[in-house]
Amino acid sequence: MSEVTAPADQRRTRVAEFLQHLANERRLSPHTVDGYARDLDALLSRTDGIPLERIHQAHVRRAIAGLHAGSPGRAGLSGKSIARMLSAWRTFFEWMARLHGLGANPVAGVRAPKSARTLPEALSPDAAAQLLDSPVEGAAETRDRAMFELFYSSGLRLAELVSLDHSMVSGMVASREVTVIGKGAKTRTVPVGAKAIEALQAWLGVRAELAAAGEPALFVGARGARIAPRVVEEIGRAHV
Repeated sequence: MSEVTAPADQRRTRVAEFLQHLANERRLSPHTVDGYARDLDALLSRTDGIPLERIHQAHVRRAIAGLHAGSPGRAGLSGKSIARMLSAWRTFFEWMARLHGLGANPVAGVRAPKSARTLPEALSPDAAAQLLDSPVEGAAETRDRAMFELFYSSGLRLAELVSLDHSMVSGMVASREVTVIGKGAKTRTVPVGAKAIEALQAWLGVRAELAAAGEPALFVGARGARIAPRVVEEIGRAHV
């Protein structure tokens, strides 16, 4: 079933009212109001005309995944930029709830992907770029490219990366996100970028060359079993 759409001017009227509220009642600076305007324009452009009261968390997550992944010839937004954008969206929907009877805030509980500062100390940004941009040869290098594309684009922790199973890939490709269990056994969902999807699909094409029969792990080591965090760290150090 297709999404119900609202007239474009109706959505933008609500945004304009909110921006007036920021300027006239909260007395925010013109620069700050302009920032809110840009962030809310991204929300409208990424939610395909869906009425504001019908936007839910899945729409927000899909929008964030697209903004983080970027587009051909254009880099995606950093985790820091997306966190700021989510804050603007959250504030807007809180205002909508107070003045226009909106129900649950669709941005509540949505977190931005981690920024590049989550890179392991052993692998500098330049070394990471070299690893991800260089040609690959053979199954092991194809695996490495997929691991690090997913690791950096999604802000996964190392333990989360190696815990992924082969059966999860179809869901990643379909939704452009992956749900993992992180610290404290907390479940979180992070976006999966277009380059990571492409690298994962290439890895799946050669995974059988390394994986033992029946092995559930997505990423495997030389013996065909689930790759160890230590091995991933050693691969990273080899590219320093």
